[in-house]
Amino acid sequence: MKILLVDDEESALRDLSRLMSTAVSDAEIRSAAQVDDAIELCRETDFDVAFLDINMPGSDGLTLAKKLKRLRPMINIVIVSAYPEYAMDALKIYVSDYILKPALPKDIKQALGNLRNPVKSTQRGLYVQCFGNFEAFFDGKPLHFGRTKVKELFAYLIDRRGASSTNAELRAILWQDGVNDSKKQRKYFAQIVFELIGKLEELGLSDILVHRRDSYAFIPEKISCDYYLALKQDPEALSRYEGEYMSQYEWANHRIGVLEEKLRIY
Repeated sequence: MKILLVDDEESALRDLSRLMSTAVSDAEIRSAAQVDDAIELCRETDFDVAFLDINMPGSDGLTLAKKLKRLRPMINIVIVSAYPEYAMDALKIYVSDYILKPALPKDIKQALGNLRNPVKSTQRGLYVQCFGNFEAFFDGKPLHFGRTKVKELFAYLIDRRGASSTNAELRAILWQDGVNDSKKQRKYFAQIVFELIGKLEELGLSDILVHRRDSYAFIPEKISCDYYLALKQDPEALSRYEGEYMSQYEWANHRIGVLEEKLRIY
């Protein structure tokens, strides 16, 4: 189990680390006393659980919790605080537990034994994150694409949610600065499609793609995705939405208005 501890008080951080080592002897434990350090550690490591202090300079545990969940959708958040009045706010962002300081060994064991996303059932297969930056994961690990346009093609087909897209439409999306019907561009597009199909075959996911002569589509029912789950009013997926959708792609901006109307988020 990989555990992140965050507290701006070094003595509290040492005490919590000691308790954690006793409660989970084989855990990989990392600590951070600053919010920025915690975010950087989370970018580098796929933590199973993050124990967060509620009050920290420049931020607070609830805001940090949202940021960490955007980076790692399956991470479990446990708030450790001396202030019980923040418990209701914590529940609204679906934390796994809320522990009052000073934390006791039984509190740690109880929190780890009742995780919202149990570590033993780590997300298997394909999982797609649309809220915030677009990312895709397989068996909990980030998917790496050989070319940025292969990833963008994957993202656009996810966004279409089962609707077919023609070759011309896809090339217009991938080359928004100027689509043309040149032989060079058509050949490059064919390479991108070939690489995407190869990646899906490599992962045993060929069945999610419907490929006809001049069109492509994904089968949404075969894909676990925060966007799809949110449209079904899944509470955990809804909690991850913070007004950003595939934020690295300009063509995805139009989806935010439609998405918020469907989710009734104001």
